[in-house]
Amino acid sequence: MDNFCKIMNDVSPLWGVCSFAEFSDHLIDCRSKSYIPDGTKSVIVALFPYYLGEDAYEGSNISRYAVVPDYNDFMKYRLDRASEKLKEFYPSEEFVAFCGNSPFPEVSLAQRAGLGSKGRNGLLLTEKYGSWVFIGEIATTAYIEPSDNTLNLCDGCDLCIRNCPTGALFHGGFDPDLCLSAITQKKKPLTAEQEDLIKSVGCAWGCDICQKSCPKNKGAQRTEIEEFLNGVKLCAEYGDDLTDRAYGWRGAKVIERNLDLLK
Repeated sequence: MDNFCKIMNDVSPLWGVCSFAEFSDHLIDCRSKSYIPDGTKSVIVALFPYYLGEDAYEGSNISRYAVVPDYNDFMKYRLDRASEKLKEFYPSEEFVAFCGNSPFPEVSLAQRAGLGSKGRNGLLLTEKYGSWVFIGEIATTAYIEPSDNTLNLCDGCDLCIRNCPTGALFHGGFDPDLCLSAITQKKKPLTAEQEDLIKSVGCAWGCDICQKSCPKNKGAQRTEIEEFLNGVKLCAEYGDDLTDRAYGWRGAKVIERNLDLLK
C-alpha cells in the first residue's frame, strides 16, 4: 500500500479510490468503454488543478481551462506512467488510464472517491482547488479500499444558476444546448442571439461565469503543476498553432469565427 500511495502522490496532489461496481451500470457509451479491463474492481480518481490566481487571467479571451496546455496529453502521460509503475508492483493486475473521452461519469466518480461534491452547476467542488480541476482515472482489476466520501461542499446558494447568462442551469438540471461554452464550440452557423452572447461575455472559447460566481472558488489554491505553469497562453489569436491547445480539436475556423465576433 505504501508503494501505491507513493506512485499516486507523484501523479496528483489529490486522488482517491471508489468501487467500480457502483458505476458498472452507469458507464458512458463511448469507444473507450471497451478498454475497461474485464474484472475491474476499483477506479483510482486523480485531480489535476489548473487555477493560476485571479491576477494571472487579466486580458484573457478564452476559458481558464484552455489557458494552460492541452490537459488531455499531460494527464494521459502521467496516468499512463502511474499505470506502468503500478503494474510492476502488482504484476497479476491490470491498470488502464482514462481522461478526456472517458467512459466514467467523472464528477460522480470523483465524489464517491472522496475528492469533493457536486455543485449546482454540475461541476466538482473541492476544498483546496474549488472547481478548477481536471479529472482522470485508472481502472484496475486490483481491489483497493475505497476512500471516505462524506464531503458536502455546495451551500446551495444558487449563484451559479442565477448568473448563467443563457438559463442553461436550473434547479434539478442542465440544458447543454443553451450552455455558452457549448455555443462557442459549435461548427454550425450561430444565431444572432448566440453571436450577441459571445460578444457580451468577451470569450472566444468556453465560459467561466458559473465558476466565477461560486463562493467556494474564492481563495482557491493555485496549481503547482509545472507543465501548466510553463505553457500558459492567455489569448487565442489568428494563425495560432493549435497543436497543444484545448480548443485545437475544433480547428481554426471555429475559434477565428468567435474572434471575429469580439473585434
